[in-house]
Amino acid sequence: MPCSVLVVEDDPHVRVVLDQLLQDQGLEVWSVGDDLSAYQVLNQEAERIRLLLTDVDLGAASDGFDLARRARSLNAAIEVIFITGNPAEAARLAAEGGMMMIKPLNLYVLADLVRAATGEP
Repeated sequence: MPCSVLVVEDDPHVRVVLDQLLQDQGLEVWSVGDDLSAYQVLNQEAERIRLLLTDVDLGAASDGFDLARRARSLNAAIEVIFITGNPAEAARLAAEGGMMMIKPLNLYVLADLVRAATGEP
C-alpha cells in the first residue's frame, strides 16, 4: 500500500504541481484547496496519512499551523511540511515543529524533504 499524503494548497496551479510531484514518487495523494476540506479528510483518514503538506496561508479562518496541530491530535505520527510565500513565517516553525519551504518552490528539494518525511526511497 502506498504512503499517503494530504496536500492543502489554496492555489490550484501550485496544487496540481504538488500532486503530480507526489504521485510521481508513488505516493497516494489527497488534495484539497481549503482548511474545511482538509479537516474532513483528516477526520476520516488521519490514521492512514503519513505526511501533511500544507500552505501556511490558506486564506481561511485557520492556517497551516492550526491544521498541523489538528492533524497531530488525530495522529501523532503525521509529519508536516509547511509551504509559505512569506519568509517571516519561518519564525513560527520552531514552536510548531516540522519542515518549511519558501515559495517559489524548488521541486528537487521538496522531493527530498518528502522522501525524508515519509521514509520512502
